[in-house]
Amino acid sequence: MATATKAKRAKARAPRNGSINKAEEIRKAAKELGGKKVRPKDVIAALASKGITVAPAQVSSTLKAAGYRRIRRKGRPAGSTNKAKSAAQHAGGGLSLEHLLAAKALIAKIGSVEAARKALDALAKLA
Repeated sequence: MATATKAKRAKARAPRNGSINKAEEIRKAAKELGGKKVRPKDVIAALASKGITVAPAQVSSTLKAAGYRRIRRKGRPAGSTNKAKSAAQHAGGGLSLEHLLAAKALIAKIGSVEAARKALDALAKLA
């Protein structure tokens, strides 16, 4: 029984009416190009040199189904960008040592905390 099933699968994979089986060609090209770390872009170029046109989505889905893994670029670790740092500051109240020192300098110039609050309220009304 097992051999009959394999024969049916082989027959199903065989090209019909002289056409080519693109999925099989994609798998062959991936195997020739270096195994598990093959890029769809490279497979498309290899098949184009043979005169076979395939869509990038078809190559990606065929490689994924065949067990090939995508090559991922190494990026920055999460939280290392300035945007992430500023978002964390805003989420935590946004007060840093620099902000507190600037507020202290403002209070020293104006004279008191109440005067600084009045000045900031007036500035908020203007903005």
